[in-house]
Amino acid sequence: MSKLGGVEVNSVVSYIGVNGGYLGDFTYPSHADFYPRYCSLDINPNEYQGTTRERFIKILSDSNSNEQSKILLGILEKYPLEYFEDRLENEFITLKEYKQKERLHEKITQWITQLRGEVIEQGELKHDIEFVKEVLQQADTLIANHSYSSAVDRAHTALHGYLKEMCDEQDITFNEQNVKIQDMWGRLKTEHPSFNIDVKEHQRPINQTVNAISKFLENMNDIRNRHGFSHPNDDIIEENEARFIINLSRVLLYYIDSKTNA
Repeated sequence: MSKLGGVEVNSVVSYIGVNGGYLGDFTYPSHADFYPRYCSLDINPNEYQGTTRERFIKILSDSNSNEQSKILLGILEKYPLEYFEDRLENEFITLKEYKQKERLHEKITQWITQLRGEVIEQGELKHDIEFVKEVLQQADTLIANHSYSSAVDRAHTALHGYLKEMCDEQDITFNEQNVKIQDMWGRLKTEHPSFNIDVKEHQRPINQTVNAISKFLENMNDIRNRHGFSHPNDDIIEENEARFIINLSRVLLYYIDSKTNA
């Protein structure tokens, strides 16, 4: 799912409930407080016209997929199923209405997963490098609280820091002070004993794939500098592509870690 459409947005509204044009128990002040408090989003509904329901629909509809997922998470936190269980017990809603809330709750949970997409789970690295672990945790925090695009710089830094540590372990030195990430990989691939190239014919496609890593790192470096948040860039990488880059960087990180620890 690239983004919620009108049907899904209206289903979210039905889950919350509407009374006299007002959305759930939202007031204008509590609606304004909802986005920073529950969604970690800087959205001001007072910039929109209409009732709380109309403002909510407009905001949710206009948001990108990552923002929509955060808003849905906020809704489920503010209006968990227990909220409607209490209303059922106090006879504010019927059993039929509660069952509908259950079905919508399940759908909203599925939509959150679909909107966010998936990143490869971050496992334990065999090389225990404190700096790299800290940067990877920062990336996870940025993904959870902001966006994938905001975490591209941290993914790049984690790989860069890891390659620097591996080069230091092998006493691989460079004349220049600010060594590019792809240059570190190039030296490590040729000078680390674990990356000896097997010239057997059946290994050729694998070797060609490993050799292509340099081009990926070069492109990742360019994305980080020109399309990320490490500099004041205007053209920021889109969320789907940012997730793709982060996933590739994690696959590469764990590949190098397994090879250099063999």
